[in-house]
Amino acid sequence: MKEPILKHILFEYLSGRANPLERQLAEDWLKDAENRDTFHQWLFEWETRSPQFVPDQDQAMARLLSRINNEEQEPEEDSNEDNRSGNGWNPFQVRKYWLIAASILLLVCCGWFSRDVMQYKTFETGYGQTTKLYLEDGSRVALNANSRLKIPRFGFFGDVRTVLLDGEAEFSVSHTIDHKRFVVKTSDTFQVEVLGTQFSVFARPRGTKVALSHGKIRIDYSQGEKRQHLLMKPGDLATLQKTGGIEVVNDFDTKSLSAWKEQRFVFNATSLREISNLIEENFGKKVRIANDKIAGRTITGNFKTENTEELLRTVSEVLDLEIETVGDSILITDN
Repeated sequence: MKEPILKHILFEYLSGRANPLERQLAEDWLKDAENRDTFHQWLFEWETRSPQFVPDQDQAMARLLSRINNEEQEPEEDSNEDNRSGNGWNPFQVRKYWLIAASILLLVCCGWFSRDVMQYKTFETGYGQTTKLYLEDGSRVALNANSRLKIPRFGFFGDVRTVLLDGEAEFSVSHTIDHKRFVVKTSDTFQVEVLGTQFSVFARPRGTKVALSHGKIRIDYSQGEKRQHLLMKPGDLATLQKTGGIEVVNDFDTKSLSAWKEQRFVFNATSLREISNLIEENFGKKVRIANDKIAGRTITGNFKTENTEELLRTVSEVLDLEIETVGDSILITDN
């Protein structure tokens, strides 16, 4: 196989986007000791293209210790005078110990941060961008715009396959021979537990929704101090309420929640206020609506669009509205 093709397959493998065939080709190639030097060269190139921030603990500690040493040296004369007067705690000594405490706190914080960076690998999409990921267990993930997915950097170990989601994604989970559970966590108080199924998760600041297409899933959530569970069946849409409870709608068109995979928006008596939220989440464009009466107007339909302008042009024509760009935001008024 030609070198450029091999490199592309390896980069897809390292990025977690390789399909099962590409993963097998990459792993077979990696088993050959003669490819080790080439692998390290390509790995360095891939990491250079895909940098991830890792805090430099040694450098941070060196800077703090340097400051502590400087503080010890500068007030030497004042310190001697204070000692002669019998005062053993001068302001410079207090500041020194505060710096020592700060350095310890920094070390602890960096340690916890590094633990998360080392434990998980993050896949992130920008505004207007979607991507597909293939996990090592054969599961597939479609990640919507402005979303982040964390997966274990060194593979799924233990009894649970756990991933962390911030944003929106559709999961097609593979069943394992050892019946290993698959868990999607959106927060410390909300997670979806799966055993071979297909479902969509919407986890944005304005709310959390789960739509089940096939199979069976269980939602674990906290309502007050109580831990609650909910079993879902195909066609169910579960929405997390502000009170902490779950509202379930049966016979829901689950495909509408993942229509973004085909660059489509499905509206069913959807208000202009909600559409403006979708635009901000998916395209990063701030939308301002002239008044509440306009914001409450609704639209129903299936619209295919690739950008904000196309979507707003369609909506404005249907609802007879005026669209105007004002600085960094978009203003919607009556026509």
